[in-house]
Parts: sequence; C-alpha cells; structure tokens
Amino acid sequence: KAVVSTQSTGTISWCKAVYPIFLRMQLVLLTLLWVQGSLSTDPEIVTELKDLLMDSVRNTIALNELVTHQTKQISELMLSHSITQTQLRTMEQENRNLDDKVVQLKRNQTDLRASIEAVESEARRRRSGLIAQQERLEEELQAVRSELQNRESEVTILNGEESNGSARCAKVCSGTTGRTSTSWIRHSDGFLYTSVDISGCGFVKVPTVTTAIEGNGYHFSLTGTSAVYDTSNTSFILWIRTESSYTIPATLANARTYKWNIEWVAWSGSRVKLKTVK
Repeated sequence: KAVVSTQSTGTISWCKAVYPIFLRMQLVLLTLLWVQGSLSTDPEIVTELKDLLMDSVRNTIALNELVTHQTKQISELMLSHSITQTQLRTMEQENRNLDDKVVQLKRNQTDLRASIEAVESEARRRRSGLIAQQERLEEELQAVRSELQNRESEVTILNGEESNGSARCAKVCSGTTGRTSTSWIRHSDGFLYTSVDISGCGFVKVPTVTTAIEGNGYHFSLTGTSAVYDTSNTSFILWIRTESSYTIPATLANARTYKWNIEWVAWSGSRVKLKTVK
C-alpha cells in the first residue's frame, strides 16, 4: 500500500513538472520554425518546416492525450486505494471486535466451568449426607425389627372369629361414631340401625367387637346395644329398639336429641395391613 501510494504521488508530481517544460520547448520550437520559414525563400525548406511544425503539433496533442489518460488512471488508482484503505480499516475494526468477543466467551466459559464444578461439589456433598442418613435409618430400622422380634406381645388373644396370627401382631382398635355424626337409619317403628366403619384399623381378618351406647339420656332403656351383626374386617352393624314399657321410643328424633352414639372396641390376632405412605 505504501509503495503504490508513493508511486502514484511520484508519477503525478513528475507529470506536473515535465509537462509544462515540454510545452514550453514545443512552443519555442514552433516559434523558431515559424521564424525560419518566414525568412526562407526556398519552397522545399518552407515545406519541410511546415511538416515539422505539423508533426510537432500532432506530437503535442498526442502527449497531451497521454498525460490526460495517465492522470485519469492515476486518479482512479488513488480512489481505489482510498476505498481499499477504508475497507481495510473496517476489517481491522471487525477483527478487534471478534477478538473482544472471543475473550468474553473464554471468560464466560471459565465462569460456567467454575459453576459446574461448584454444583457437582454440592451434589457430591449432599449425596454423601443422604447416604449417611440412609445408613442411620437402616440401622434404626434393623434395631426396631430386632426389638419387635424379641418383644412379647402385651395383648393376649386366646381365640377369635378366625384363626389367630402371630402373637406379636395382635392389635386392639377402638372408636366412636360420634355424638353428632352417627348415621342412624329407621327400619320400622321403634327400630334403628347403623353401619360402623372400622376400615381404619387395618384388620386382615374378622376381629372380635364389643359395643356400648353412649349419650345424654334414656339410652339405658335401649335393647340390642351389644348385638353386633355382620362383622367383617372393615365394618359391622348394630340394631337397637326400645322396650314398650318405656315412653321414649327409638326414633331418629330421639337419637339426635339425646346424642345416641356407638362406642366400640375391636381386637384381632391377625397381621395388620401396612398402610402405604404417598
């Protein structure tokens, strides 16, 4: 680029310096030829002088066209050189921008690698903690299992509705239907019944059930308070009625007014269903 610029500038300077000198020499030559032709009387000499004069004029015109053409080419070359320099500066700026982006990407990559390492380190630490906690829980579970195997059941069931299971699996479960939540159903005049849900006990086999009526009044006159029907491992039915000699009959209104409800106890020697914790 420097060589092209120097050569272009030198050529223009040379043309500017030489061209006026050449024109002055042509003018001097033309003047001499004109003076000589004016003084000479020989036709041949005059003709030769005219021919020389015409050649000089034609050479001057040709030289002028050549200089004009060279000057145009040099101008175009300088314009192209200026455009190239502008494009080069633009490319250099783009390269610097790319270099800055590469540096930033490297920094981001370093930060990302550090973040990944920190996350992996935290994951390893938590995993180690979970493994240690799991081992402790397994040890505690094994201790509980050993204690259960060695412990004698505090509940002794001699027999039941079905064959007994392991003595260590004996279970007692109790509950109430509630003073305001018992769902009594009228069967006929003086007869009520209700179904009691015991599925929450988790019995596998049919348990032995005992019942009693609890309330605010007159339930002492009820009959059937311990007459359990259709017992299963999930429910049983209780029927009640009132002796005719009493004035308070077994009606839905009286059951609600005096809050009659069933209190029950059930037990079984069968293994209990394990509840799934979700």
